[in-house]
This record gives sequence, structure tokens and C-alpha cells, in this order.
Amino acid sequence: MKTGIGATSRFFRPFTGAALTAVLGLVGVPAAAAAQGVVPQVSCYQRATDGGLDDALATQLCRGARSSTPADCFVRAQDEGSLTQSQAVQLCQFAAPDEDPAACYIQARKQTFTAPTRVLQLCQPAVQTCPGNVE
Repeated sequence: MKTGIGATSRFFRPFTGAALTAVLGLVGVPAAAAAQGVVPQVSCYQRATDGGLDDALATQLCRGARSSTPADCFVRAQDEGSLTQSQAVQLCQFAAPDEDPAACYIQARKQTFTAPTRVLQLCQPAVQTCPGNVE
């Protein structure tokens, strides 16, 4: 771990991105522009914790995220669905920008009488794997 001038505390780092986004938002810079340069996992984590998810579940939700889509899905599933936080994480983890597991869950629950756990399994996105050999 770095020490001395310029070293960033591990307790300070999680707040810097959110603070920067808030400040830029106050001066009129759109959130999307402020988020440029923030890696997808971090923007996902920030959105999830802003949406009320604790650190451990936010980390699980956003591990390997390619955008803030898993966090957006989580927030929507919590607002409109009848899922626990753990179930919403299970539903939304690994969601890609072109997927909407929360909409799938909400629609399937309205149109069928299937048990919530079965609908959860139906609507979960596929886990993405690395293509080919990684060197």
C-alpha cells in the first residue's frame, strides 16, 4: 500500500467517484459524462449502493459488470417486484445492457401463477464466460 503524499486511503476511494459525480451534476454536467472514465463495475457498485444495497451484496451484484445495468435492474426489481434484496441480486447479476431481467420477472409474475422462484430462474441472464484462451 502506498504511503505518504498522494496515497489514497482505502476508506476514501469509494466516495471520490460519487462525490465527483454529485459536484459535476450540480454544475450542469450530465451524469453520463461524469461517469466517463469510471469502470463499469465501479459505476454499477455506486448505483447499487445509492439504491440501498449493502456493500457485500453490491459487490456480488456488480462483479464482472460491463455496465451499470445490473444495478439499474436491481433498483427496478426492488421498486416494482416482490423480491428480497438477495433475490433481486440473483435476478440481476450478470445482466448485459441489452437485457432486462427485471421486466421479464415483472411481466412473467403478472401473466402466470408460477412460483416466484421459478420465474426468477426463468428470467436470470446467462452467466457470460471468457471466449477462448486468455493469456
